[in-house]
Amino acid sequence: MRRFYSPPDQISEGRVNLNADETRHLRDVLRLRVGDEASVFDGLGQEYRCLVSELSKKSAILEVQQEIEPSSPESPLDITAAAAILPGEKYEITVQKAVELGVYRLQPLYTVRCEMKPGGSGRRMERWRKIAAESAKQSGRARLMDIAEPVELTEFLADAGSIAGTKIFFSERDGSDFNAIEPAMKMTAVFGPKGGWDDSELESAMAANFTIVTFGGRIMRAETAAIAMTAILQHRFGDLS
Repeated sequence: MRRFYSPPDQISEGRVNLNADETRHLRDVLRLRVGDEASVFDGLGQEYRCLVSELSKKSAILEVQQEIEPSSPESPLDITAAAAILPGEKYEITVQKAVELGVYRLQPLYTVRCEMKPGGSGRRMERWRKIAAESAKQSGRARLMDIAEPVELTEFLADAGSIAGTKIFFSERDGSDFNAIEPAMKMTAVFGPKGGWDDSELESAMAANFTIVTFGGRIMRAETAAIAMTAILQHRFGDLS
């Protein structure tokens, strides 16, 4: 069954209103017509089996038939991935794979050696959130991964006292192995930029009570590390066992 996304404020009284982009995909790409069946998820965890009842050039209305279980359940492990911003497609891949791996929220970071500098993040945020919604559709998740506004690593670490659960700071050097990670159902994992961490950043992370964990001697690209380490966390503590 074809899946579509519609925010909760567009689902009421048994009717779903799809926006122009989702309507275009329904009508022009998938070629669904009035009377065809589709599922709609609201980004908060609910999904519905629906029938297309009205269809125009820029909008579609679907009638809710029943609430259904999403094809991909949410992981019991609440992961926040705080990852240094990478140029262009590299970060888009990070966003896409984080959704597929069941990450709950993504916190983009500016770091000392980050290739991207603060400013002009509005367009990037719009792009990342669109990719996250598309990835949720394709992976079967009914909950959208939250993407926070980018912040400086120093600001993120300054607020670390309010972060619940296990706090992990992945580094290419000067850390412990995975056995040092304290099991918890809520984790925050920090991933660095292409050039690695500055000494001052590692010191700040330790002062903020993050556990520094290395890659076991392997050297990984920044985008590879975020994906691989998240998969390992899900395997060890989540639902990818």
